Amino acid sequence: MASKRNRDDRPTMIHCEFCGEDYASTYKHCPFCDEIPMDEAGGDGEDESSHSARGGKRLVTNTRGGGYGRSPSPLRLIGIIISLAIILAAVIIVIWFIMPLVTKGSSAGDPLTLPSSQPVESVTPSTDSPAPTDSAAPVETIPADQTATDFTLSLTEFSFSNRYPDPITLTVTFIPADSTGTITWSSSDPEVVAVDDTGKVSAGSKTGSATITATMPGGVTHTCLVHNSVTTGGTSTETNTGTSTGSASLSLNRTDFTLSKTYPSFQVKVSGTSSTPVWSIGNSAVATVSSNGTVTYVSKGQTTLTCSVDGQTLTCIVRCN
Repeated sequence: MASKRNRDDRPTMIHCEFCGEDYASTYKHCPFCDEIPMDEAGGDGEDESSHSARGGKRLVTNTRGGGYGRSPSPLRLIGIIISLAIILAAVIIVIWFIMPLVTKGSSAGDPLTLPSSQPVESVTPSTDSPAPTDSAAPVETIPADQTATDFTLSLTEFSFSNRYPDPITLTVTFIPADSTGTITWSSSDPEVVAVDDTGKVSAGSKTGSATITATMPGGVTHTCLVHNSVTTGGTSTETNTGTSTGSASLSLNRTDFTLSKTYPSFQVKVSGTSSTPVWSIGNSAVATVSSNGTVTYVSKGQTTLTCSVDGQTLTCIVRCN
């Protein structure tokens, strides 16, 4: 175990006559000023007593201690200023931008604090005023006696021709069953096909196609495409319109018609003969025909129905939607 150090072995303190500091006798020279007079160390020429009274060499540059009294360099001042500016910018970013985002969801009823001088009242939506409405947009009123929510049409496409120019009435089936409603009818081109307020569609003065639109209050609409090829009031003998080649006494009751899933079949008849006709269909994937001339819908498309009787051939266009 190490013996205790005697008081006599302790180093004595020496008072430096140059800088006025006390240092241990273990140093050969004063560690504060190296015992250099003020005039030799770059002083201002004052006497030693005045230096000692102010603390001596501790008040001037100390080369061994790192220069306690030395002024900061310009580069160091610039670095300090830049550091302070960066810190200040970071604080501003946190206060003005990040803090509102963090505190936004803290309270559902609190308005969002905006980083501006604008009062909060000017940006907080008022709960007392009603939401703006578009006064120009008409509001359709549904009649009180209307119980239907939807409807269907008996046909979605059909054709008028010289062979069959008679008007066709579109029938409406309301949904759900036994419900009631009001239908408004319109035609995209009344000169091609016209429609009245009962849904009766008639061929117009021009050939072409037009769309019949049925509208029910509440925004429910359905359409039917109508083709009009009526050019005269009589019977045509051209084969490309579905008439016979040879004697004009034979004719079909339809030369162009349309089938759909809601109107899946139609019986074509031949007049002007008592013979039994032979029926055939051009594309059985679109429609089929029975021995009595009944054409049945199969899939979407168009094909030609052919009737052979008394050595003559009659044709009819079949459209399937």
